[in-house]
Amino acid sequence: MSDSAYLRLSNGDWSDCLHDSLRFLRHAWSHEWPGLPALLDRCAAFLGLEGAEGETRSLQAAAHAAAAQIELEEGRSPGGDEPGYHNRLHFADTLTCLTLQTALEARLHRGDARWQAALLLIAVGHDMRHPGRNNLHTSDIESLSVEALMPFMQEQNISAEWIDRVSTVILRSDFALVRENHERVNGHPFTWNTDWASVLLNEADIMASLSETFGPPLSLSLAKEWEIADFPAHRWVATPEGRWKFINSVRLTSQSSRILGAQETLQAQLDAGPSPN
Repeated sequence: MSDSAYLRLSNGDWSDCLHDSLRFLRHAWSHEWPGLPALLDRCAAFLGLEGAEGETRSLQAAAHAAAAQIELEEGRSPGGDEPGYHNRLHFADTLTCLTLQTALEARLHRGDARWQAALLLIAVGHDMRHPGRNNLHTSDIESLSVEALMPFMQEQNISAEWIDRVSTVILRSDFALVRENHERVNGHPFTWNTDWASVLLNEADIMASLSETFGPPLSLSLAKEWEIADFPAHRWVATPEGRWKFINSVRLTSQSSRILGAQETLQAQLDAGPSPN
C-alpha cells in the first residue's frame, strides 16, 4: 500500500482521509514500518508547520527527538518488551487522529501554530515508555510518560509555560479523567487551551478503537497486553460485552470528531445495541 494514502485529503472528505490513513498504518506495521519520526514529519507538513520558528520550532524539535528515541528503543517498556497495545502503532494512531483534529480546529477557528506543534509533541509522548499495565493511582502511568518526555523538552529550552501545558494535557489523558475533561469544556466554545487540548487528546486516543474496522483487533491487542500484566479485565475486554462497555464509555465533544465521522460511528453502534454472543 503506497504511503500516498497517508494523510491524503481528497475531495474534502476528512472521514475517508482518517480511514485510509489508519489503514496505511496497519499495512506499514505489518510490512515496512516508516518510523515515528517520518510519520511526524508528514503530520507537521500536513499542518503547515515546516520552517516554523521560535517556540513552535522548539516544540517540534522535542517531538522529533522523542520520536527518534522511541524508535531507537523499539517502543519497549521499562524492563520489558514493547506492549501489545500501547506500542508505536498506537502512538501513530493517536498522532494521526490528533493531527487531523488539529487541522480541522485550525480551519474552524483561528489557528495557533504553537498549540498545533504542542499537540504533536503530546501525541508522541502521551504513552512514552508505557509499562503495559493499568494505573495504580490517578495519572500514575501518565506521570511516567511526562518524566520520560521532560529531558527532550528541557534540551530544546521549551519555556516553563509550555512544559506545564504539555505535561498537564498528558496527565489528564488518564481514562479516569475523561468525563471530567469533557465537562470542563461543556458549554464553552473551542479555544486553544489545556482544557480543549485534553479533550482532543482523549478523543484521538480512542478514535481508532471506536472504528468497527480497526477496533476489534485493537481490543485483542489490549487483551494480550493485560493478560501479561495479570489484569483480570483481559478475559472480557475483547468480547462483545467488552466492546459494548467501551462504546458506552466513549465521550465525543469536538466539532472535529464530528467531521471525521467519529460521532456518527459511535451513534450507529449505540443505536444497533450490544452484539449477540
